[in-house]
Amino acid sequence: MITQELFDTIYLGLQAQGWQRSFNAQRDLCMYRGPEGRKCAIGQAIPDDEYDRAMDDEDDDVGVFNYDDFHRRDMFLNLTKDQFSELQYAHDNNDEPDEMRAAFEDIAGKYGLKVPATP
Repeated sequence: MITQELFDTIYLGLQAQGWQRSFNAQRDLCMYRGPEGRKCAIGQAIPDDEYDRAMDDEDDDVGVFNYDDFHRRDMFLNLTKDQFSELQYAHDNNDEPDEMRAAFEDIAGKYGLKVPATP
């Protein structure tokens, strides 16, 4: 389940970075922690002390972490696989800031969450 606390962390984090994607143009993919200090939706909720560069497949050996990989690390246990994917999709597939913000506001409406007030 997407809790209000998780949603607030993601929404406010993305808002603070101007709704810009955490995107690596050289690799042509979104990253949990990307260039310029940006984080994707899921990346916003990964505590700094639990983030591992392997989550973004820095060495191209294993592949970017997925839902099951996080579960093996006891992370995001309250999210269903569909919710995890929905949060990723809202970030990864919205290049324009207004579109990304709207996608997250749609998620809030779908799950009965409140859009947090701007700090």
